[in-house]
Amino acid sequence: MSSTEAGSATSDLLRSLTDTVGALLRQEIGKARDEMTGKARQAGGGLALLGGATALGAMAAGTGAALVLRLFDRFLPPRLAAVVVTAAFSAGAVGLSTAGIRQLRELPPLMPDRTIRDIRDDIDAARQA
Repeated sequence: MSSTEAGSATSDLLRSLTDTVGALLRQEIGKARDEMTGKARQAGGGLALLGGATALGAMAAGTGAALVLRLFDRFLPPRLAAVVVTAAFSAGAVGLSTAGIRQLRELPPLMPDRTIRDIRDDIDAARQA
């Protein structure tokens, strides 16, 4: 085998190695993206509950529900009616936020664990080869 043929074979091997590593890298990035997207979708329910809690908290701060306040005004002095309505909205906000936080805490970490594990396995396999 001449030195030209050996250089060509080495060049072909390096090109093949580069193509393989590039394909593997693109595949792993795609898997990480898919895994992160799935985890973000799981967080949606908890975030929606926290959004609801925020809306109810805003209503509690302003006691903007005039109808409910007027209903309580019929049976209670105006100041006491405002306190009761504010407390009711606050309790709703606490309930929603507690449920949302509980749901978010039950989620797995947002890191793409499977992809990281696969990359580590690939690195270990490459080291052993």
